[in-house]
Amino acid sequence: MKVVITGSSKGIGYALAKEFAKYGDQIVISSRNQDSVDKAVEEIKNLFPDVKVHGTTCNVSKPEEIKNLISFSDENLSGIDIWINNAGINGSHYGNLTTWENETLDSVIQTNVLGTLYGCKEAISYMTNQGHGKIFNLAGMGSNGMASPKMVVYGASKASIPQLTKSLSKELKDTNILINYLSPGIVITDFIINNASAEAAPIFNILGEKPDKVAKFLVRKIYKISKSNKNINFSGTAKVFWKFMTAGFRKNRFFDQEGNLIEK
Repeated sequence: MKVVITGSSKGIGYALAKEFAKYGDQIVISSRNQDSVDKAVEEIKNLFPDVKVHGTTCNVSKPEEIKNLISFSDENLSGIDIWINNAGINGSHYGNLTTWENETLDSVIQTNVLGTLYGCKEAISYMTNQGHGKIFNLAGMGSNGMASPKMVVYGASKASIPQLTKSLSKELKDTNILINYLSPGIVITDFIINNASAEAAPIFNILGEKPDKVAKFLVRKIYKISKSNKNINFSGTAKVFWKFMTAGFRKNRFFDQEGNLIEK
């Protein structure tokens, strides 16, 4: 497979790239920072020397950079089988809407909403000419319609993902292009680590998972999916119920009672 992942120099995007590499897929990694991209590419090449992995910068909020990513991927992979709109930001702010700076609010919406739209638009155009392809959008807090107090901007941006995916699945119904979305659940990334208060720590310990474990589940499902408008959900209802039922065994998995990261 030939795979392109936006925002893939760290976090769940990087974990997805590693998992695809494990299966021998050709990969393009991208993020806004060239040093981060170079580091991620080098690490994956060291882990999987026989895998072709390439990297370039891309700010998904700028449509011309999405076009450049498409061109770079075509030049280096000679095709795109899987395109994952993973790039997203939360604004690094946790608080009521009135505490948000407009510049930060704009940045979150431009990246998470417009960036996903631009990514879908260019990937669809490319895959239409190619004759096939799979597109995956990253869901997050708010995608299921639940409230996201103190993260309302991020939640509102992610609430758009199911609607966008459903609408595009209708537009693409007579093509060989599939479009779906991924729900990774609570992934222990820098944002979670930096916002793990004493109040939030128990939930993160119960429901949280490391990026590599989530990526392993998602990639297996990505390979198998044959329909559009599906939610590949790492944390389904039954799994969440089981985790709460076994919560006693999940204390201090990642954080102590004060919300401090436990190094393992």
